[in-house]
Amino acid sequence: MSLLEKVSTQEKVDFVKNLSLLVKSGKPINEAFDLLAKQAESPVLKETFSSAKKESEKGVPLYQSFENSPHFGKIFVSFIRAGEESGTLDENLDYLSNWLERSNNLEKKLSSATLYPKIIVSFAVILGAGLSIFVLPQLVPIFETLDVELPIATRILLWVSELMQNFGLYIVGGILGFILWVYLLLKIRTVKRIWDIVLLKLPIAGDISGDYQLTIIAQLMSTLLRSNLTINESLDIISESVTNIKYEEALEIIQKRVAKGTSLAQTMKDYPGLFPNVFVSIVTVGEQTGSYDESFQYLADFFSDKVTTKTEKLPVIIEPVLLITIGVFVAFIAGAIILPVYEVTQGL
Repeated sequence: MSLLEKVSTQEKVDFVKNLSLLVKSGKPINEAFDLLAKQAESPVLKETFSSAKKESEKGVPLYQSFENSPHFGKIFVSFIRAGEESGTLDENLDYLSNWLERSNNLEKKLSSATLYPKIIVSFAVILGAGLSIFVLPQLVPIFETLDVELPIATRILLWVSELMQNFGLYIVGGILGFILWVYLLLKIRTVKRIWDIVLLKLPIAGDISGDYQLTIIAQLMSTLLRSNLTINESLDIISESVTNIKYEEALEIIQKRVAKGTSLAQTMKDYPGLFPNVFVSIVTVGEQTGSYDESFQYLADFFSDKVTTKTEKLPVIIEPVLLITIGVFVAFIAGAIILPVYEVTQGL
């Protein structure tokens, strides 16, 4: 199974829903996976289901079929394991599909909200590259024949054009290399930790990032508790599921303190920069009423709505900045081309 091949979240949602229906209908696990393997279009899933069928026939627990797979993480395995061990596999598969679906919808909303800025930035880059490579070189001979001192904007433009002609491939390669270097650098935990700290302090982006982490924590906690996992087990899974190292480290400490008897709300209260008052207050209510799962579900809905609202407003905030930037860029190009011609006509 190639690591380069991926299983999309939507494929996982469909798989879990289908497996849940088959389990509820009374199909043995090996027959369910045989049927799923025949229906699967993805080579990765087809291989996974075939392997799960063979292992189930040998008496291997279902969760172990996915435990070593690079395509199914700890959350996925934990839901299935908890369901198998408690005899509520069909219910846990429903909880898992619900979690995957909510997670997928949130990711789609984030991606959709940032689509417009991505298109505008891409257009600006393509426009700049096209002018530098194809248009400006045609204008250089004309400017060189003009018997006037070229404006500084024109000289800058010609310098950029010459630079792109002589070293364009090296420049593009250097930019791509820099992006790859940053990507690899962020794989180093120390660097990633610094970046995550900075990200949380950024205006707008920091708020969205923090609310996104709280959404993950609340939704997972609610779903895992309903899946018969303890708070301690749930915290262990969640600490590995958040994408920000600051939250990961805080949750690891919280888990240890909860294991020693400290209340969950109290431990979260000690991290006001990560867990706001409203989050801690609702968790406190959940502790006092014994309705943790409902409290965390409320928090998941609340912070999911906040993330959605903020990301929907993001294009409105970014759009004027992008339009002004592109306007200045186009005005600079136009001025650099028109000014020398204007000076020549003025001298006639």
